[in-house]
Amino acid sequence: MICNTCGRYKQNEEANFCEYCGTSFRDGNANEIKTPGNNPTYQNYTTDGSSFTPPPRQEALNVNPKEKTVTFLDWLGTYLIMFIPIVGGIVFLIMLFIWSFGNSVSDSKKNWARATLIFYLIMIVLIIIFMIISLGMIDNPLFNNMMDIESNELYNLLKEYR
Repeated sequence: MICNTCGRYKQNEEANFCEYCGTSFRDGNANEIKTPGNNPTYQNYTTDGSSFTPPPRQEALNVNPKEKTVTFLDWLGTYLIMFIPIVGGIVFLIMLFIWSFGNSVSDSKKNWARATLIFYLIMIVLIIIFMIISLGMIDNPLFNNMMDIESNELYNLLKEYR
């Protein structure tokens, strides 16, 4: 018998489900004869409907041996590095460089570390731009006059409450 869903030949004629795709054979269409027109997902017959051609074999995934799943505790430990007093941030930054450019690191952690470094670089550039703008405003007389007015008002308010 041939599965109507995946087009594979099944050995056990009394099976309830296809051993490849899991489709039920007992839903009423198990004995239906396959023709090229009634299987839209895979054409497993020739154009004249006379001979069966097996579906193409699915290739096994090429799994890299260093590609292991990064577990929850690995990620938790990665973030807990930052909480080490005094040196945590420096150690975290050094580890980001090691994870980004190391050969023994899984690709998912390597990509995460690279994205984090780029994010930190963008944040540093934005902070520098903000500081340059802020320092430029301090020398501006309009800003100094506005700060003097606000500081005088604050001084008078505090004087009233004493």
